[in-house]
Amino acid sequence: MIERLLHFFERYPIDLISHLSSCLPIAVGLVRFQSMKLSVKYVWWLFVFFFVKDTYSLIHMFFIPNTLYIQNLEVIAEAVIVGVIYFYEFEKPIQKRIILLLTVIVTFVSIYSYSSTDVSSVSLSVFRFFLIILSLSYFNNVLSDMRVSKITKHSLFWFSSGLLIYSTGTFFIMLFSEYWYRGVDKVSAEVFDKYWNASQLLFVIFCLFSSVGLWFSKYDKENFI
Repeated sequence: MIERLLHFFERYPIDLISHLSSCLPIAVGLVRFQSMKLSVKYVWWLFVFFFVKDTYSLIHMFFIPNTLYIQNLEVIAEAVIVGVIYFYEFEKPIQKRIILLLTVIVTFVSIYSYSSTDVSSVSLSVFRFFLIILSLSYFNNVLSDMRVSKITKHSLFWFSSGLLIYSTGTFFIMLFSEYWYRGVDKVSAEVFDKYWNASQLLFVIFCLFSSVGLWFSKYDKENFI
């Protein structure tokens, strides 16, 4: 199995980089964990989930090639975790209720459109749209409240920036994911790899941005006016 694993990473190096990139925010988060506020701790747990999920998918692939059901299931867990992050980040009750409602809707859509054999473009694209709404709402909230003295030292600024880049960059890839997964007889491996690698590289950027945010998390308490 080790030989097959090495051969896989030799053939698909971007997958290895993407897989290991989630280790960076995990490591940074361990250093800063005691100084993190609750919402940022859930950011750390999100990347722990990413790493565990990717590791399980990799091992699973060597025994059962079809891992599409994992992609469909992961959306449910990720929607809940991201919803919790912003639920604790926003302070107004109306904002919390809206985030809770959106999280429930996205979770319900993901469960309803779940498939164990095919990729669910509905849940994947709705989830990306959900991420875009939350990250843009965060920026609007920061600009309207004007409570953060140095935005570049605010942990959620970096996380939300990376999340916005990742979600907008992969939105249309996920929207047409049923087309990319049709098989080599309809979509060539070169075309599939192009879009798959693009999503993987965007995830690496997301991890890098989030790592910076986790590093600056120790300034969150003193960074509010």
